[in-house]
Formats: sequence, structure tokens, C-alpha cells
Amino acid sequence: MEMKILERTANDAKKRHIWDDVVVLHINHCLDNSFFFNDVLKTLFFDVVFVAVPYNNQQVDSTYPNSCYHGLCQDGVYQLMKNGALLGVSHPEFLEATYLLMQEAFCREIIPLLQSGKKLLVIEDGGYHFEVLSRLRTLYPDIEKNTIGVVEQTTSGTRNSMSKTGYRYPYPCASIARSDIKMELESIFIGQRIVEELALMLYEADAFLSFHSVLLVGYGIVGRSCRMALEGRLCQLSAYDTDADIRQLAFQDGLEVYDAPNEQMFFHDTIVIGCVGRPSFGIEMFRCFLAGKAQKLYLASGSSKDVEFKEILQYLSGHQPQIAGLSLVEVEEKPLYTKYRFDYNGTMKELFLLAEGKPVNFYREGVISLTYRVIDLVFAEMLHLALYLCSHRDLSPQLYILGEDNAVTKDISERNLLDLWFQENRFYYKGDARSFLNPHPMEGSLRKVAWESDYGKDN
Repeated sequence: MEMKILERTANDAKKRHIWDDVVVLHINHCLDNSFFFNDVLKTLFFDVVFVAVPYNNQQVDSTYPNSCYHGLCQDGVYQLMKNGALLGVSHPEFLEATYLLMQEAFCREIIPLLQSGKKLLVIEDGGYHFEVLSRLRTLYPDIEKNTIGVVEQTTSGTRNSMSKTGYRYPYPCASIARSDIKMELESIFIGQRIVEELALMLYEADAFLSFHSVLLVGYGIVGRSCRMALEGRLCQLSAYDTDADIRQLAFQDGLEVYDAPNEQMFFHDTIVIGCVGRPSFGIEMFRCFLAGKAQKLYLASGSSKDVEFKEILQYLSGHQPQIAGLSLVEVEEKPLYTKYRFDYNGTMKELFLLAEGKPVNFYREGVISLTYRVIDLVFAEMLHLALYLCSHRDLSPQLYILGEDNAVTKDISERNLLDLWFQENRFYYKGDARSFLNPHPMEGSLRKVAWESDYGKDN
């Protein structure tokens, strides 16, 4: 396996500089291609600490020659590990387990290095470090002062850096979440992988995509890419989005659209794909399913965290007020889904929670979410931004989004990277990328990452 563009970027950088005064905290999915990226980072930075987010319960080889923190879910509890050795801490919740992994990495390795004079650079997928740094201020008050900055990959992670008044941290955040390459190229493959993995999980549940109603919650970049991947599968497609312009686009694309939860969404057995990156399918929509004619509901997350069905997960765990007339009859756990059978005022209803509510395209052990050659461009962009932050340590502490007009992103030509990728891999390519890749028609407005509670303008 190889990542030609990433490796070329790293080799060009090594000719100029090796950053021995920087400790890198790399937070990414527990996937083989993330380990490849980590190995490339180690050729440029003397100290690299990797936190492998435990989406898929993948075992990490204990011989991996680096500080690698990861988790395994055993009997519903995440065991936290370093290079295969148990750390002695555990937690039943995925998000808190990730935070604890990072706290262990900071306390055991990163803070001692910072105290010796190193500077911290964060390269991550998910925006987890913001919460952890806030927890560590009392332990090491200068931690943010000694942070060069963060390179973020996702929209939800970028949003974690913001408040109602804007960017809120004393160091810069360079984000590729809305880069042309992610919005126009990577999104194609994300949509395909979500649909492919979803199909496999449905087969496990004696179901399939064909002849089902499929509700896309959110019709932004990921939602529309899922629609493209679903074409030809004989589904009845509909979309729920809070943005009127995006709903109009979905309507023009041939989908039935909804601006609010409605029991008509669930006239037939329905497959829901959450594509927002925040809590999207909540109790109100679940009530609509209970009141609708559908008997079966399948929930699949298409975002990068386990947040789409947060309210449903809380309800199922007893942390939400109970719904009148609804009683749980049976729970059936399978490797790829959990089925909940309910009695609702004398009518049987079944809820299939796929992949525990986690991203379906990361869930199966050993799964390839994106191939090396697809993620190559994404990691190359992240490395470009990381190198820029290391070389420009006087940057104003603000949010720099690749694709917008700012000092950081002018240093990278995405068009040149894209052309090089097609050439190096000898892929079919015709005409201008903007028309060839069929990008989202509302790409410009979707590029904005705002602190807002709307479902629409996200993924």
C-alpha cells in the first residue's frame, strides 16, 4: 500500500527541516491507513503520540513501535490500552473512553515533554482535544500557551473550537473540513462506503436497501453523496433538512422532502441515514415512527461520531423520560446491530440500531473505510497545514478553513494536488474537476462552519 501524494509532501519537507522541538498528538481512527499516516509523521517529528479512537474494536499490534493509545470494548466497557498493554482504566461510554485515552497520553508522555521545552502540535479527526485540554489546565496551566495549533479534519471537530461568539482558543486551528478535495472528491467515496457497509449490515438483519424507504437526515455534502450512491437500488428516497434552500435542492434531485418530523416519513418500513454530525434523529422523530404505519425502523450513522442518535441512545439506556404507551418487550444483540422490540399501545414496533449508533463505515473490525489512495489526498492536506503551522508560529489565534481566502490556505493549491493525484494514479479524468466531480450545488454556503443548532448546513 502507498500514499504517493502524502509521501511526496513529506519527502519534500524533510529536505528543508525536521521538527525536533515539536511533540505531535495524532488522534485518528483505529485503521491501517491511520497508522500509515502516523509512520509518515514520525519521519518529520521526533515525538509522535498516537491516540487511536476505538470505533471498531480493532486490536492493535503490541509490537507497533510508537506510543499508541487505543481501546477495546469488552462486555460493554472500553478497556484502555497502550501498545496492547492494559492501562488499568476503563469506561462504558465511547466518548468518555476517548477522552480518558487522551488524558493518559498527556499525563504519561506529552506534559513531561512540554515541561522540557517542547511545543505541542495536534493533528486530529474529531475535535476531541479541546475538551481534554480544558480538563488539564489545573494540572498544567501553560498547556495552551505551549500549543502551536491544531489541524482538524472534520466539520464536527472544527465546530468544537467555536462558541456563539466565534473561535475561542488561544492558538490557531487549521481545518480541512470544507476543503475542495473533501467536499468534491472524498465525499463521493464516503457516500459509497456508507451505503456499502449499510447494505452488509442490513443483510445480517434479513433486510436490504431495495424496496425500502430511505430517509436521509441532512442533505449536505454527505447526505447528497449517499443519495448518489443509492441510485439504482430501487429505494424510495426522502430527505429531512432544516434549511429551505437545501430542501429545494433535494426536491429538484427527485426526493420527497420534510422540514419537520412527520409520521408520513414512516409510512413504510424505513432506513434512516443520519448525515448531520450532531444529534439529528431524536425523540420527536422516534414518536413519529411509533405513530406511523411502519413496523421496522433501521438507524445508521453516516457521520464521523456516534452523535446522530444521541437522544435515542439515552432513551434506550433509561436516561430520557419514558414514552406513554411504549414498553420494551425484547432486546436481541447481534454483531452488527441490536434489535429492540416494543409494544406501542398494542402494536408491535421494531427498532434496529446498526453499529451501536457509531459510524457504519468504520464499524466492522478490519474494515476499509477509505482506501489508501483516496485518503492519500486528505492526509496530504493535513500534513501541508501541519508544516505551515510549525513554520509560522506567530499566526493569529483564529480558525483557518482550507477553501476560504486566508493566509494559511493560500499556501496550498488544491487544484494542483488533485491534478497530481489523477496523474500519479493514472485515473480516468475528464475536463474541469468542478463539473467532472459533480460537487454539491450549494458548496459555497456549505463551506461555512458555524456554531449553530440547525441540522441543515453541516455534513
